[in-house]
Amino acid sequence: MNETAPFSDLIAGADSAGISRSAVLRDGMTKAIRRAVGIIDLETESLRSHRPVDLAACNHQKSHALLELTRAMRAVPANLVDQEVLQGLARLREKLEENLEVLDVHLKAVRQVSALIARAIEDDNSDGTYSMSINQSARP
Repeated sequence: MNETAPFSDLIAGADSAGISRSAVLRDGMTKAIRRAVGIIDLETESLRSHRPVDLAACNHQKSHALLELTRAMRAVPANLVDQEVLQGLARLREKLEENLEVLDVHLKAVRQVSALIARAIEDDNSDGTYSMSINQSARP
């Protein structure tokens, strides 16, 4: 399968409209970067504002954006990667780092809550026979 296939329709349309192939490819890459940034921003803001987040759906969207960006990058020759594209990629990287930090905080909170729940279940199921307080009082 040709990795640039999604762009072939755009290129064909651009050629008939008198727009250069390179401009279409570069524009496609810029749009892919913007879409990826938008997806990352949405997830990050949702987590920060403590709104319910469908992490599976977010992961799917991020994977799709990565695929789209990868295809765009393969289609664009290196000499067409200008300052605007490089700035967009730098911005995407910053957004991904920010998203990683927020996801890390979220994951740590989930681990703490699950540990509390597990401990509560353990305590509820225990009859106290082997509890730490009994074992400590039996020692000299």
